[in-house]
Amino acid sequence: MQLKKLMEQYKGELINARVAKLTGYDESTISLIIRGKYSGNTSEIEADIVNKLSEHGYRLQEKNFRVRADVFIQTSNVRKFNSLCDELSEGDLTSSFGVVVGTAGRGKTKAAVHYAVNNPDAVYVQFITGFSLTDVSREIAYELNGIRPFRFRDCLMEIEKATRSKRKIILIDEADKMHLQSVEMLRGLNERCLCPIVLIGEEAVVRYMDRERRLKSRVRQTVAFEEITLSDVSAYFRLAAGIDLDAECAKAIWKRSGGDFRYVVRDAHSIVRIMNTSNQHVVTMDIVRVL
Repeated sequence: MQLKKLMEQYKGELINARVAKLTGYDESTISLIIRGKYSGNTSEIEADIVNKLSEHGYRLQEKNFRVRADVFIQTSNVRKFNSLCDELSEGDLTSSFGVVVGTAGRGKTKAAVHYAVNNPDAVYVQFITGFSLTDVSREIAYELNGIRPFRFRDCLMEIEKATRSKRKIILIDEADKMHLQSVEMLRGLNERCLCPIVLIGEEAVVRYMDRERRLKSRVRQTVAFEEITLSDVSAYFRLAAGIDLDAECAKAIWKRSGGDFRYVVRDAHSIVRIMNTSNQHVVTMDIVRVL
């Protein structure tokens, strides 16, 4: 179906009427060929049409799609996250805890890492189940000063040293897995080192912050990561893979995701693989249905 692929490649420009005008074939013949319903010698006539279109500059291009790993989409969730961190970095320290919650897959981790990478006064630490108080403080000291002291007090000294002349904001991911003792330790760092803390995780973070009055009173704002939107899906495909989805395909992929960006990324890789294998240039519902 070379003619159909060529017309899809030049979608909006190579319509039946223009193909007929450039090649001398009837529009009805063109329509039957691209629908696979022509009863004559399809391959010979189709080759002739494609050759004539080539003479007018319309050539089938081999395109190898790929999904870029470095693309970051500025969703409404990301903008809320950045706004919270910016406020904590520059504003009053009276209530300088932030809480960021949301179901897994909403992009919390990616937003936190992106903020830390692009803001020299922010550090990102991922809590791992089993971390002791010393482990947590050691990771913070490493992100701030590049060293991991063995003892808790030495970690504290490194953190104090790094925050003495410049306010630093500490982003703690997977905070819903932390014991209350670890959160209390972060409260102490917040007071002693004057560094804002952002706790990132699922709903359990809110619950234990609400239970402890001395923690709850320190929360400046709670940001909830909502489901990704239809426009987020379209923007990701366009920026990460150079693919413009039509409304029907974008909506189908968005529904499949259930609001989880990771499923969108997975589907993008699958779609690119199918398109490259079949040398297709446009995402169709036929492709989406086989995911």
